[in-house]
Formats: sequence, C-alpha cells, structure tokens
Amino acid sequence: MSPFVMIHKIIFRPFDFFEDIQSPGMVRIKQAVALIICAYIARVISIYLLGFSFETREAYQISILQEAIWIFIPWFTWCVAHWAVAAILDGEGKFVEIVYGSAYALVPYIILIIPVTLLTQFLALDEAGIVNLLTYGIYAWVIWLFLLKVKVLHNFDLPKTLFISLLSIIAVLILWFVCILLYGLANQFVNFLLDIVKELRLRG
Repeated sequence: MSPFVMIHKIIFRPFDFFEDIQSPGMVRIKQAVALIICAYIARVISIYLLGFSFETREAYQISILQEAIWIFIPWFTWCVAHWAVAAILDGEGKFVEIVYGSAYALVPYIILIIPVTLLTQFLALDEAGIVNLLTYGIYAWVIWLFLLKVKVLHNFDLPKTLFISLLSIIAVLILWFVCILLYGLANQFVNFLLDIVKELRLRG
C-alpha cells in the first residue's frame, strides 16, 4: 500500500492502521527505514531553523552524527527491547510489525516539528510557551501512537499495555547500560594490548 495512504491512516485512523499492518504483505521495511531517515532530517532541519532568541547552542556545537544517534539508537533499541519483552509476556505482534509501527508512530513529529520550529522565527522569547505547548503536543501524540501500537499489535488491555511499555523502557535502559559497559571494557582491553605492544617495542 502507498506510504501516503498509510500516513493518512496513521494520522486520522491510527487504530485501523495498526490493525491493518498485521495483515500479510502489509509491512514494508523500506518505508520504515525511509521514515526514520525523514525523522532524522526533520530533526536536523528544525535545529538549524530555530529562531535566534530560542537558540541554546552555537552552530559549531551541533553534531550531525550525535543527532543521528539521538534518533536511530533510541528507536532501534525500543524495537528490540519491546519485541523481547512482549514476546516473553505473550504478545502477538511480530518484530517486523513493531519496527514498521514504531516508524509510522513518528509521522506527527516528521510532519509538524519543522512548521512549529518556524514559529520561533516570528515569536519573541517571552512567547516560548506557545512553541513549548505545540512541541509537547507533538511528543504526546507520538507517545500515544506508541502506546496504541503496543495495545493493538499485541491485543493487550490498557493496564497490560502500560505495564509492557514500562518494562520495555526499563529494558531499553538496561540494554544501553550493557552496551556502554561492554564498550568501556573493550576500550580498556584494547588500550591494555596497545600498552603491552609499546612495552615490548621499548624493551626490544
């Protein structure tokens, strides 16, 4: 199905959207990847379009790579952690459906964050409440879509949806901690080996 049709459906009929993607042949991973890239592009553009009065950092302090990490890593680890938790607790959703649904849940952010950011070009700093309200509204919409995705894909009731979502967030944090720990250990091990090599060369 056309991505434009799916975008229209996730905005106006999200429940039907998550029901439909469980049908055979509906999931298109390429569309999910394209949406994540669009979310990253929207993030970067919104940073550079931010009004002067609203800027909290200089242009040289903005890292394109870091912004990519802030988009891709949380999204991917959420998909993995949520799938693992849901699978253990009898969730019905498949991993590809979780990936697809999690990408489309970002559609409100992709569409609205740039127009909202453009408002900062015309508003004074003391009117920041308007921008903050709209931005929080976008985030709330995205969170609601994520919760709806959990409920519909796994056929959970509301309490279990909230419980599984909380466990998934905890699993994401644990996954990040383990990855950081492994990275630190690997880095120390590499430095240790390099020190040994240097010592052997000096003695040789």
